[in-house]
Amino acid sequence: MKTLLSSSTTSRQRTQKKQRAHYMLTMHLMPYLLVLPAILFIGVLVIYPLLFSIFSSVHVDDLLYPALHKFVGVQNYINVLSDPSFQIAARNTVFYFIFTSLGVFLFGIVIALWLHNLPHKWRGVFLTVVILPWAVPGVVTGLLWSFIYNPTSGLLDGLLKSLHIISQNIIWFNDPKLPNLGLFLITLALLWQVVPLAAIIFVAGLESIPTTIYEAARVDGCHSWHLFSHITLPLLRPSIAIVMVQAAVLSIGIFDQVYVLTGYDPNTKSAVIQTYLYAFQNLNFGQGISAALLVTLSISVVGYIYLRFIYREVSY
Repeated sequence: MKTLLSSSTTSRQRTQKKQRAHYMLTMHLMPYLLVLPAILFIGVLVIYPLLFSIFSSVHVDDLLYPALHKFVGVQNYINVLSDPSFQIAARNTVFYFIFTSLGVFLFGIVIALWLHNLPHKWRGVFLTVVILPWAVPGVVTGLLWSFIYNPTSGLLDGLLKSLHIISQNIIWFNDPKLPNLGLFLITLALLWQVVPLAAIIFVAGLESIPTTIYEAARVDGCHSWHLFSHITLPLLRPSIAIVMVQAAVLSIGIFDQVYVLTGYDPNTKSAVIQTYLYAFQNLNFGQGISAALLVTLSISVVGYIYLRFIYREVSY
């Protein structure tokens, strides 16, 4: 009888140990099982395409000459960087990046301060109106501004003629007297779409700053400019970093507005437009992927610089 009881107790203990071990294994594996779908999703849609792109960029991958598929190292990158067409496109892209970044920061701050100081009952209405351009797709934005810039029936020419600033219609994108005007006009169209998001992000940052800080500063004799430069801007650094990264991504990677407004015009085409020409017009996917990786690298470097030198954790 004692032998049977001890045997039963021993088997029960073994069963409990197995259940406990299974439970511990399940608890250890459960977090990994939960994130496994996301890891597979990222691996299939991000990591594999990235690795395949890097592989293709160091090979000749030309659909016009499929038999020439071979390893060439960094030759595709050298060909892209030494191509005058890409150099012009890169110069235009730098222009878009600089002036879009400046415009997004300045106009976004101004609009955000205006929205922040509105009475609460009107703020929601104007926030809805301000964010509408951001909801418009890039192609539609390009079409809208092409109607505005139309030299025969466009809103811009009609407005300037009604104000007696010009006497005849201007072909804005083909004026030989102003060869770089097209870059400004496309930047303006991009700003119209990007600034609303920047303003909303800045408004969120302004709302998070306690009013007691401003009240204490006013008691100490700070004026409006000092409040803005010594309190608002420093405490908005996280929002500024996010806005600037967003502006960099959209300006360096600009495609829709340029393609709709001017097509392949060398005076205004961006680096992404040139990448499109390499891959889908010349059918040289090796150079096209190399150019795309260079654009991606540029965005990554600029984003890292912004996050490294502008972004700061803020505590009140």
